[in-house]
Amino acid sequence: MTALILVRHGESEWNREGRVQGQFDSPLTEMGVVQAKSISCYLSGVLLKEPLRIYTSPLERASETASIIAEELQYPKEKIIIEQRLNDFNLGVIAGTYGWEKIAEMYPDLARIRLQDPLRFHPPGGECGADFESRLRSFLDDLQDDGITNLLVSHGIVNKFIRGIRRNLKGEEIIALGESQDTIYCLDHEQENEINLARENTE
Repeated sequence: MTALILVRHGESEWNREGRVQGQFDSPLTEMGVVQAKSISCYLSGVLLKEPLRIYTSPLERASETASIIAEELQYPKEKIIIEQRLNDFNLGVIAGTYGWEKIAEMYPDLARIRLQDPLRFHPPGGECGADFESRLRSFLDDLQDDGITNLLVSHGIVNKFIRGIRRNLKGEEIIALGESQDTIYCLDHEQENEINLARENTE
């Protein structure tokens, strides 16, 4: 099974404001750039001489993070693969809302489905959870198992679903997985290694 390293983009302006983003874009904050550099410094210590492919979501907050990482790893930026299937979940009309608690007030049934049966989660004007999972499965199926590590820079929900797919988790178990902008996930066969950089830097 192909080795994967999952990285979430650094903090964006909408992250800082507490707004859910979906496929709407906002640039990295100064903190987001610092987070991306911290991730790149860590990865440079373990990946500098390993064969590598870097994939990124098409959204700016992810592609900017990928570029910062590539520079530290001495990986040619022109070789970064922009992968549409790593795009964030299309949240339709609820994108831009200030937090999931507010969404739960506005759309209580939708919020309940998101937590209990996320494959049926389908915000108005957005995509269905089952379709989201399907595009990620398609991407994983297309990855070459050729001994080259694949570094994926994308979004929290993308990382959750990829981890869940690799571990054969149910939808509600996937949503319950932890995720942060300071954490790297290394997936090799059925093993998952979580590296929390905020914790590493305090030890």
